[in-house]
Amino acid sequence: MLLRASFRRRWRSWLLLCLLIALVSGLVLAATAAGRRTATAFPRYEAVHGYDAFLYSVTTLPKVATLPEVASATQVRIVGGGTPTCACSRPIDNIDFALFEVAPESLTRMVKLVAGRLPDQSDPDEILASYTLQRDNGVHLGSVIHVPLLAASQRAASLSDANVVPDGPTVALHVVGIEVSEFEFPATNTVAYDVYTTRAFARARNANTVFFPADLVQLRHGAADLPRFESSAKALGGLSVEDLDSAASAIDTSIHPQAVGWWLLALLAGLVGLMVVTQALVRQAAVEAEDQATLSALGVSRRQLVAVGLVRTLVIGVAGAIGGVGLAYLLSPLTPLGEARQADPAPGFAFDGDVLGLGALVAIIAVVVLGVWPAVRAGRIRNRGESAPVARPSRIMALMTGAGAPASMLIGVGHALERGRGRNAVPVGSALLGSVLAVTALCATAVFSSSLTHLTGTPALYGQPFAEWYSVNPTAPADENNAMVASIEDDHAISAITAGIGGDVTVDGKVVDALAGQSLRGPMLLTAVAGRLPRADGEVDLGATTMRQLGVHVGSLVKVTIPNSTASTGSSFRVVGSLAFPPDFGVGGLGTGAVFTLNGLLGGRCPPGPAQRACQIQAVASAQGAFLVRAVPGAAGTAALASLARAYPSNVSYPSPPTNLINFGEAVNFPLLFGLMLIIFGSATLVHVLVVSVVRRRREVGLLKAIGFVRQQVALSVAWQTTTVALVGIVIGIPVGLVVGRAVWRLFADNLGVLPVPVVIAWVIAAVAGGTVLVANLLAIGPALAAARSHTASLLKTE
Repeated sequence: MLLRASFRRRWRSWLLLCLLIALVSGLVLAATAAGRRTATAFPRYEAVHGYDAFLYSVTTLPKVATLPEVASATQVRIVGGGTPTCACSRPIDNIDFALFEVAPESLTRMVKLVAGRLPDQSDPDEILASYTLQRDNGVHLGSVIHVPLLAASQRAASLSDANVVPDGPTVALHVVGIEVSEFEFPATNTVAYDVYTTRAFARARNANTVFFPADLVQLRHGAADLPRFESSAKALGGLSVEDLDSAASAIDTSIHPQAVGWWLLALLAGLVGLMVVTQALVRQAAVEAEDQATLSALGVSRRQLVAVGLVRTLVIGVAGAIGGVGLAYLLSPLTPLGEARQADPAPGFAFDGDVLGLGALVAIIAVVVLGVWPAVRAGRIRNRGESAPVARPSRIMALMTGAGAPASMLIGVGHALERGRGRNAVPVGSALLGSVLAVTALCATAVFSSSLTHLTGTPALYGQPFAEWYSVNPTAPADENNAMVASIEDDHAISAITAGIGGDVTVDGKVVDALAGQSLRGPMLLTAVAGRLPRADGEVDLGATTMRQLGVHVGSLVKVTIPNSTASTGSSFRVVGSLAFPPDFGVGGLGTGAVFTLNGLLGGRCPPGPAQRACQIQAVASAQGAFLVRAVPGAAGTAALASLARAYPSNVSYPSPPTNLINFGEAVNFPLLFGLMLIIFGSATLVHVLVVSVVRRRREVGLLKAIGFVRQQVALSVAWQTTTVALVGIVIGIPVGLVVGRAVWRLFADNLGVLPVPVVIAWVIAAVAGGTVLVANLLAIGPALAAARSHTASLLKTE
């Protein structure tokens, strides 16, 4: 009976509290489920579309499927061609482009359709294009890609790795669908650009063109069968076997940071949500407690009052958790993001019973536990009535009174800063604390988001302080590579050139991807996060992650073994710095790897002297290395870079953020999502505070109207109350948020292995301040109008 009576009188505040709990639990559950969905996206993709090995051969090998370690084999053909062209936003890279012929019954097993439709097998000109072509080159449904094909007479020349100019027909292929296959997911920044033709294309073209057979293979015991399969396949006549399981592991690793981002988002949202819900439960218990003295006089025991409070909390918690589960389900189509979204074999609405069911139970238990203390505290009957001592007004109120502030401002500011007494007492402390925490978190999030955006837009911070890099083409004649190097060196608008090669070394017993760099002009184009770059042959820089794995620091000595080096096994190298993410010369990824001088990695192969420079350039060319370049500022430098790119389009690459950095919340999504959550939580909290304040002070409002206050003054007093709460949050929260945001960013950047440069954008902080005041006053419109329109008699009557 008591519970029903309480609900009838205060159902609006109950409903607001249920909505608040639904928002908090729903967003936390949605982020948790998104993390699990992201973490399992690629393994689920592999279960449907994955393979263990890719076998290249000169002729078709039908006996591959009969090998004992093979569970299934899918035959494909790679059609030989030249550089494709299209009306695209960027030219298509011929080195990473492939044109596949796949049987229609195997096509859906091999690829996942993400847009459009499958090609008509009776049409020789329809194709599927990879999502990487859509993302990087602007290919879309309806695009036409022109591919010059090799003539059948050019087969022998193409097998000899010679640079062959296509002598066959040029075909115009129409894109009718966008797909994603296992080859096209970037692993350590390596990307493939593929198209898939039809059976009609094979019938029309294969007799007059060059194609190379291959097999996609699923092994019975996965990676464990790979060595045996490789031996068996080569015995049948296979050229080489590509380990797809290792590539899949790298892809899964690159996606994992996004899952971690979702879970961190859920954790942060949960912590903020716990504070918000706790404050709301305390306020609700304070409102309910105004009847406790009357009920106690009627014979209701303290135990019964506490029991009513707990049952009320349980009802609200159950209703809120159910709403949270529904909200999480409605938000499920929005996740995962980026690469994980392409991998998810079942995008759209998803109900994760384990996460949502267990999460709802945890939410109910948490609400009940948080509601115990407010219920017990409210059950302590203390009938102080109106005889409670009057609290002294705050110093701010005294200053405003002396300055002659209008009455509506004085009343509004007083409601925001002073608790009141007796039945009109309102827990203003929780509102002020919530405002400070919200602004603090928003400012910290703004600093983190701005710094992350600056990081991904500034290649020098993540280890790529160059404008372009030119890889050596291993299939090109030596004269062509030498001409490219000469063109780079002869252009005086190129201000810095660094030669680099990659390889594997063993550092303190651990195999580490290594990079060696040598400045040919200007500074070495790598980035040291701490310490300095190596200058002597016995010095090394390590990535932050590698340093943690080895348990070393700047100044430590490490034992390094370099394969095929004239240096002695286990030579000592001194760690002189921590390096940011190096360019993609086969190194392991963000925060990993080792960097030496070129001569240090070569082990004295190029001794000092007049011939050292030529020896080093030749070593880079023979090791399939690259040359990093940076130009002088201004038009001359821009023109020089553009000229080199036009001259060597198949060799040039550009700085790009590491794949796992991009997948960490798609760079800036997570900070923005957390900021959005804070705005939602703060708005819901402020609405609850205003409703409680207006309800508890309705008699005071009635008295104000009775002594001559007009509706506009009553409404303005509510507006001043919310503005004051917002201003307190701004004055305290902004400086604290800036300090916290900078500290969190430095910790994050140091752990990531990039240069820690926190960025504070003034207009963003100003927007936070202005937006806080604006949102607070917008949310106050409803309660202010309700208070202004209430009849004086109904406000003054006693229960």
